[in-house]
Amino acid sequence: MKTQLTLSQKQTLKVINLIGIMMFALLSFNPTYAQTNSTPTKEVISNERTIKGLVSTEDGALPGVNIVLQGTRTGVNTDSNGEFTFPVKLKTGDVLIFSYLGFENQQVTIKDDTTFIKLVLTEDLVEMIGALDSAKPYKSKRKKN
Repeated sequence: MKTQLTLSQKQTLKVINLIGIMMFALLSFNPTYAQTNSTPTKEVISNERTIKGLVSTEDGALPGVNIVLQGTRTGVNTDSNGEFTFPVKLKTGDVLIFSYLGFENQQVTIKDDTTFIKLVLTEDLVEMIGALDSAKPYKSKRKKN
């Protein structure tokens, strides 16, 4: 059996529904806040620095010395005055390798206070002539006039 609602009951039901919808709307729209970082920001102090230097021998400045960061292909050559500025910033513990034909290779480890390197390369004996083939006798040829 169907029961019919009277007009006052219908109005009461509508008011209750309207109050329910308003309560839902009021409680569902809370203010939203942007995400914040809860950890304090720390300023990072970089220990990377530009390295400059001078490479010489006992006789004076040495132009064209190869300077390479160990384990990489990054490097630079000294200028005509034997001076250089390394192209990338280096950090403590990096190793620079200095090489030049006729001189011993030297390694310099970057320390906390290193910003300028003054290096004197020492001469090395280099064998420039290979083995001679002595199987055939050598004869000098003279032109006959």
